Amino acid sequence: MKYAFFILLLIAAVILTCGCTQQSAVSPTEPTPTPTAAGQPADAALARLSDSSPNLALSLDAGVLLLSFHTDGAQKMDIGFTDASNVYGAGYDFSTTGPFNGSLVLPVPQKEDYLLNVSGTGAWTASVSRFEPDAVLRAPLNLSGDGTEVPPAFYLEEGQYIFERNETGVSSPLYELLYANGSYVMDANNTYVEPRFPEFSPETFRIVTIPQSGEYILSVLARDNPSNWTVSILPAPTLPPLGPGPEIPEKGE
Repeated sequence: MKYAFFILLLIAAVILTCGCTQQSAVSPTEPTPTPTAAGQPADAALARLSDSSPNLALSLDAGVLLLSFHTDGAQKMDIGFTDASNVYGAGYDFSTTGPFNGSLVLPVPQKEDYLLNVSGTGAWTASVSRFEPDAVLRAPLNLSGDGTEVPPAFYLEEGQYIFERNETGVSSPLYELLYANGSYVMDANNTYVEPRFPEFSPETFRIVTIPQSGEYILSVLARDNPSNWTVSILPAPTLPPLGPGPEIPEKGE
């Protein structure tokens, strides 16, 4: 009897030992990692800046950078982007009237070392990432925003377009069209970046020639932020070919 009792006690101990070992293999307190989608890293920022760390040196391949920034309040911002040899340079300046989130495109013309400097008269933060256009929008387009920012990229066919804006004069931001590789879309004489509304111009639209089909980027730089803006990009109507004019009879007929 005593022997059978010890046998039962031994079996129970083995069962309890196996059960404890199985439960400890997966701890309920350890979170399960959440996989990220292919090509979508958890943090795509190349670097971060702030008013306490405003300078950055980067070794870059040709392409386009996206500078995303946040200001805590009203201030003046000044952004400089140059290559290490000081051959290429781009500068941007604007003001904010309160807390503001915005973005800028920084074209990288060639593989090189670059210097980025962001300065402001108040507290701000910024991050730099690669801008990879993924054009899902096509003309006709209606785009709007609230100050200095980069709207989603879009696809345009080769041809002429009406670039129309609702704000004119000094109330209008500066609009610049770029190819997806960061090169500027120039006019036929290679003298200015399309669509080029002069600063005090009352024009509400310009005709823009797109030289080749592909993806495009619109850079919007507002003087004061936030400030509402709205633009449309519409295919220009095609005029029918001119036919022969009326027959002019010769004298005497």
